[in-house]
Amino acid sequence: MPVTEADFNLQGRVENYRARVFELLVALDSLVRQQLEAVNREKLGGSGRISYEPRPPRWTLAWKSKGRPYEINLMAFAQGGAWVIHGRTGLDRPFQNLKSLRERDEAAIRQEILDQMETDLPIR
Repeated sequence: MPVTEADFNLQGRVENYRARVFELLVALDSLVRQQLEAVNREKLGGSGRISYEPRPPRWTLAWKSKGRPYEINLMAFAQGGAWVIHGRTGLDRPFQNLKSLRERDEAAIRQEILDQMETDLPIR
């Protein structure tokens, strides 16, 4: 399900701020989905399921192994004209969709995904 402006509830009256944060969320959604899909293909053979929940924006990669459910979660929170993306094993960084930081953002998100996977279930 694609991101929509209704996925977040920004308070305030500055429409430019709202539009900018929405554009960032669209870019962040694309980046997170790419990384989740890559890990799903490479580590799970495509057997996982990626989902998105709107408030706050949350991405989940879920799979079953030996009859037990596992999942990886990433969340984002609007803060100061950026999105802070948060993971449960330590990722907590702002995302501003800057080309100069794209590789670093991709690497940090991918590492968070792999760290969560290793914490729950070592996949060999």
